[in-house]
Amino acid sequence: MRWRRFVAVLAFAILIYLASNYLTLLAPFSGTLWPLEEKKEIKNPYGKVEMFYDEFGVPHFVAENEKALAFAIGYVQAKDRLFQMDLYRRMMRGELSEVFGEEFYESDVFYRKMDFARSAEITWESLKDSEIAELLIAYSEGVNHFIEREKMPMEFQLANYKPKKWTPVDTLLIAKQIAWGLTGNFWDLKRAVILEKLGEKALELYPMSLGHEHTIIRVNKSFVDWMKSFESDSSFGSNNWVISGNFTTTGKPMLANDPHLLLTVPPVWYEMHIQLNGFNVRGVTFPGVGMIIIGRNDFLAWGFTNVGADVIDFYYYVWNGSKYLYKGQWLEPERKVEKVRVKTARGIEERELVVEKTIHGALIERYGFRVAVAWTGLTNTSEALAIYKFNYARNISDFIEGLKFFSVPAQNVVYADIYGNTMYYPAGKYPIRLVDGKEVPGNRIFNGSAGEGEWRGFRAFGFSTWEGFIPFEEIPHVINPDYIATANQEIGYKKHYLGDAMYFADPYRGMRINEVLEELAAKKKITAEDFMNLQRDTKSKVAEYFVPFILEAYPNMDEKLRAYAENLKNWDYRMEKDSKGALIFAVWLEKFVNETFDEFFAVGLDKSYLPRLYVLQNLPANSEWFDDKRTEVVETRSDIALRALNLAIQEIEKKNYKVYGDLNRLALKHPFTKVLNYFDYPSKPMDGDEFTVFNFRRTSDGYQAGSSWRMIVTFEKDYCVIPGGNSGNFFSKNYDDQLILWAEGKYKVCDFSVRGERIVFG
Repeated sequence: MRWRRFVAVLAFAILIYLASNYLTLLAPFSGTLWPLEEKKEIKNPYGKVEMFYDEFGVPHFVAENEKALAFAIGYVQAKDRLFQMDLYRRMMRGELSEVFGEEFYESDVFYRKMDFARSAEITWESLKDSEIAELLIAYSEGVNHFIEREKMPMEFQLANYKPKKWTPVDTLLIAKQIAWGLTGNFWDLKRAVILEKLGEKALELYPMSLGHEHTIIRVNKSFVDWMKSFESDSSFGSNNWVISGNFTTTGKPMLANDPHLLLTVPPVWYEMHIQLNGFNVRGVTFPGVGMIIIGRNDFLAWGFTNVGADVIDFYYYVWNGSKYLYKGQWLEPERKVEKVRVKTARGIEERELVVEKTIHGALIERYGFRVAVAWTGLTNTSEALAIYKFNYARNISDFIEGLKFFSVPAQNVVYADIYGNTMYYPAGKYPIRLVDGKEVPGNRIFNGSAGEGEWRGFRAFGFSTWEGFIPFEEIPHVINPDYIATANQEIGYKKHYLGDAMYFADPYRGMRINEVLEELAAKKKITAEDFMNLQRDTKSKVAEYFVPFILEAYPNMDEKLRAYAENLKNWDYRMEKDSKGALIFAVWLEKFVNETFDEFFAVGLDKSYLPRLYVLQNLPANSEWFDDKRTEVVETRSDIALRALNLAIQEIEKKNYKVYGDLNRLALKHPFTKVLNYFDYPSKPMDGDEFTVFNFRRTSDGYQAGSSWRMIVTFEKDYCVIPGGNSGNFFSKNYDDQLILWAEGKYKVCDFSVRGERIVFG
């Protein structure tokens, strides 16, 4: 493995030397490309910390001083993931094109106009007097100690630049980047485009709610009286679930979590273990953040899935030249001229960019609209303080105090502790919109000139007081459920608008998780192995509901089509790599969706505009959406299912697919993949899809996504795995050593034992 990587580096050097057309992406090769040196002693201005790398490259920090600990974490994260940290920082600051060229200029323009950097600065100003301020500073100093004194990771040498110093604002910017990725949804604008292109009839495909019974909080005969206190409110992505000790072999609660994010090289998560004055915390964080974001400590465990709520709004204005009308006054937008540095074949070129803001937020142009953007992350948020409190909470009361500080992204939090408590709380800031004194949904573009839909207590790029948001105590939550599961589906809350159906996932994963949990609870005491089996479950509820649409067309099939349909008659609905049934269904489903909603493509709307699959499932068999207006006959669902099967067979035979794994392959790419693919992870066939609990999928823009971290906590023996390796150093044995474990649904033990190669900070 090490020899292969050495050869890869030499090949890359030769490639850069020979291929001058790559100079718009990377600078000429320079520097010495050898593994990072392993120092055994590192100076720490704040005190002594011992760090041990275990066999999976997970650092175990043993400390008696929080600032010394923060410094050591900063240094070690920089050693393992500095290039990844710098890429995220550059993206959010709009500084990618300075290093990687013209290709990233439009991205830089967007991020500069949104001015995420200013929102991180405001957040830092609000935290300067908090208990974590000194820790954020010490963490930054640890990162900078590495930058200033150590050899840079190979990617910096290949790209021929050195990173700038790290600051607390950069750490908070990483948090903004994650939050934006989970909540920066432009659906409201897309909805307006659909209305313009297809008319009012299309809105029937986008209901306020999907209307299913599989919400997170639900009335179910197998659940107990803990629902009653929320009946007056009509009760309130990624998978997580928690089950009380009443159903486990240990008598203690059990918790599982696998957040679904982009699958990257290296992984989005960084695993670590902290032991501070004998107090243990273990789990994962984002590189650039010095605290555990998902994990457990000596007393409790917690997991996240994305709520997906509508926490972004758009405002249009009446304009008079350069001024916009706001409540009877003509105002000038706040304007700032910035210079974007762009790397070209001729050298660095500076381009001027005007960044504009209105009273509502950043002014941008998207989908043909010139609008101001209000997003809950564009102000002083305190999720860093929340995470700190989660790390060191000792009971459910401590943890709930932390939840009060959680702003964005709104997260479905599940909790369990050693005392037997369980909890579900969708923590976050949820805006209430008013027009003419009445509460309205936020899935529209508001008239900013009239002050419609404003969030009371919110100040973009300033300090917010949040009084116009759902009060924390009113956010529907559940204390001590027997079990509860979330999979990004609707919460089941009616008192206030949280988002329409397009803000939440289809219910299929949630349906399957609850189905299995109910079966397990009814039959036996649940074990960690049961949780593992559920996390690797490949049964598709989508297939269970949609395969009958294919089979209802069976009488009209010719012999060849019937042969393919026979595979589906006896199929177990499991999306497994060696299954022919899974292959046929996956290709058919894509064709069925496309052929049903051909009107969208005819007016230039791509797949990102299409409605939820659950809406398609529940269309009447003779719905006008199945009719192809280009033909004289009136098509029904059966006709479109048959047409889709024909198209699916053509594709399967043309590409010579035999089983699902031929189509569904893991192919995770390093940022340098365009010039050399040696840095990429190995490819292999995969189980699962977007709608199965074992989650793996290809995104519409060519990336892959899925379970970015799997964790099972029993409070006796815990398990975890990441999709790759903890080290971002290509030469490290821990570069991709967990990839096969993860891909095959296996785990490593995740405990508090301190072991491995020792490094001393002091």
